[in-house]
Amino acid sequence: MTKPYKQAVVADQKVTIGEAHNPFFAFYESASDYPVTMQDMSVVQVKALKFLNQVKAGTLNCPTLATIAVEVTSHYVMLCRELIMEEIRVEEFNAEPPSRQRCLYACETLDEAKYWNQRIGEDGTICELTCTGILHRADARLLLGDSEPLSVTRDRARQYWRGDAGENPELETLFEGDATVTSFGL
Repeated sequence: MTKPYKQAVVADQKVTIGEAHNPFFAFYESASDYPVTMQDMSVVQVKALKFLNQVKAGTLNCPTLATIAVEVTSHYVMLCRELIMEEIRVEEFNAEPPSRQRCLYACETLDEAKYWNQRIGEDGTICELTCTGILHRADARLLLGDSEPLSVTRDRARQYWRGDAGENPELETLFEGDATVTSFGL
């Protein structure tokens, strides 16, 4: 099955970014379900927290519990991060930088695009775009990746939206506007 963000593009294709959730944030419109084999050998899908509670109660045996627990936790940590980031962007930065929920994640150079392609573990096609719109450059190392006090997360979000960068920044570019594919397969 082709992931929605892996759809082929063609030269001169025009796209408008910022009107709908991007594939990264749209992921949160789906639920995390896990297959459970019942006594009659039928398989049912169980929601993440119900699944974990059944394992905790001992009514479900799960040899991959650690993997699933990390997956569920990561899912909700990232969702919380994105909701906090959007709250700070809207309330404290007048919704001026592009929304992480609706943007296109772009790169300024081919080397940067290759880095991010490898970093996120994808083998996607790199495209060159001509863009007209709004850009925001920020340090992705400021994003919440593990548990921390809410006050720290909010302070780091403010730094992100100001465009602050720490030592060894991992810069990302958010874009909203109109883009035209000028070449692909770089």
